[in-house]
Amino acid sequence: MVFEEFIDRAARQNPIFSFQIPYLLSSGASFIGYVRDLQFLMAAEVEGEKIMLGFLDLRKRVAVEVGDCGDVENATTAYGDEKGVPWPGMSTKYAMSIYPLECVNGVARGFVAVKINISQDQTYFNWGKVAYILLNNRLEEYLQYLNEKYRIIDAIEVVTKST
Repeated sequence: MVFEEFIDRAARQNPIFSFQIPYLLSSGASFIGYVRDLQFLMAAEVEGEKIMLGFLDLRKRVAVEVGDCGDVENATTAYGDEKGVPWPGMSTKYAMSIYPLECVNGVARGFVAVKINISQDQTYFNWGKVAYILLNNRLEEYLQYLNEKYRIIDAIEVVTKST
């Protein structure tokens, strides 16, 4: 199946733990990594002082009837601002979307993605944990948004056994 193949490839990307994210971001280099403790595929793209972060939650799979398969990721994007994250008194602007693995006959299947743009002076936060918080706090709201705009066919969270 498409999901399992993608997850196998993602898990072979530079394996890291979430506590390492601030150190990697402070290096100033773009990277892709598999965040083992969160089961996220993470991408960081550095452009000068700006860092664009993307996190795919490999446990949250969605099938959405979008109609047009042309640009699923942009079409399914919703924006938000979470208060109290990463610390009380602060807020984080983010975007959630579907990262499609396939789109056939107007039905897109993929993972839920969280995107956050930060600056170099914010690299010391554990942005993997922030993405985890955003997914826990805002996923239901995002899925309702998708269901109103399109039609969700399936949305599951894969629960893995801890070893």
